[in-house]
Amino acid sequence: MLILHTSDTHLGASKPSRLRDRELDFYEVFDEVVEIAIKEGVDAVIHCGDLFDDARPNPQTYYYVFKSLKKLREAGIEFLVIAGQHDMPKVSALSPIKVLEEVGLVKALATSQPLTHVVKLRSGELGITAIPYADPITIQEYIRIVKKPNTSKKLLMAHLLLKELNIPEAHVTINDLRVSEYNYVALGDYHIRYEVNVSGTPVVYPGATESLNVLEGVNDKYVALVDFSSGGVVVNWVKLSKPRKWLVVKPKDYEELRRFLEGLEYSKFNKPPILHIEIGSKEVLNLSRKLIINLLSSLRDKGKILTYKVEAPGVSEEGDVGYPNEEPIQTPTLELVVHNLIKDPVISDYVVRIVKGCDDVEFIKLLINGLINDPEVISKLEKLVSVK
Repeated sequence: MLILHTSDTHLGASKPSRLRDRELDFYEVFDEVVEIAIKEGVDAVIHCGDLFDDARPNPQTYYYVFKSLKKLREAGIEFLVIAGQHDMPKVSALSPIKVLEEVGLVKALATSQPLTHVVKLRSGELGITAIPYADPITIQEYIRIVKKPNTSKKLLMAHLLLKELNIPEAHVTINDLRVSEYNYVALGDYHIRYEVNVSGTPVVYPGATESLNVLEGVNDKYVALVDFSSGGVVVNWVKLSKPRKWLVVKPKDYEELRRFLEGLEYSKFNKPPILHIEIGSKEVLNLSRKLIINLLSSLRDKGKILTYKVEAPGVSEEGDVGYPNEEPIQTPTLELVVHNLIKDPVISDYVVRIVKGCDDVEFIKLLINGLINDPEVISKLEKLVSVK
């Protein structure tokens, strides 16, 4: 039995700077994970939480997820998933994972409480204890009450942070997980690859498939191929090729930065990298600020890098040094919808004001009187009606 273990794909994310290219990066890497699963002929893909970056994905995110997961379904490969905190709505609502399950693309093993499953795969039965994300106290209670599966092959899936990672908000220790009761412990929530073997049982975080920040960006990305076929469980790592590279540069001054960037072989990158520049002092940055920004902007405009950020002690992240060409996502407002539909600012303004004041009869009368006594507006309305 061969399983592919992945986690923290954060589909729909677009960090940094809400760039369109960055959002596509996350979809492309997820599709690479699917292609690896098909190529290796795995029985199932197990996803340990944070499939989505937001619990209310936009239609575009669903579109790309559907495209990739349909390939798995057509290959006869199960996609088994639990919920991370990003897959859980903040208020009572349906998890997007349940939507995928309803259309037959995934099996949601745990979205709000721990559950034990026996899943029938092509190579036999796999018993799975599934624990979704929760606060540390609740997680500890989940581990106490959940039952291990009564199968020969046993797997624990959980979205949590181990205290051994030395992270303040960690949930439990490895010993708390009752590792000895399972053949393999598949974890999610930690974005960097991590593996430890406890008395023959691998405890594994595959890490995020694409980087959400520079600390994650300096590490390569992987998925774990877990082989249950032999007497013990064997974990083989497959390096992903689609994640975008982040380059951290720590020059003394502008000249050192210039020499480094001019000597860089940009053709070796599968995608234009993201540059993270760390200048040693505020004074050095202020002295060469214009030269540095012009150099980085030129590389970005030529398509050699995607974007950049310059850091120095005491310098704000805003403005030209903090991931420029930000593309804020416009929230659809009444004004935006009406203006896009009518495409005339004068008429659009009248429509918006009428709609917003629809409960005030006198207000509407005044607006209409002003409208019918304005020859220019009447002429525009006639043209608009004739075109429509």
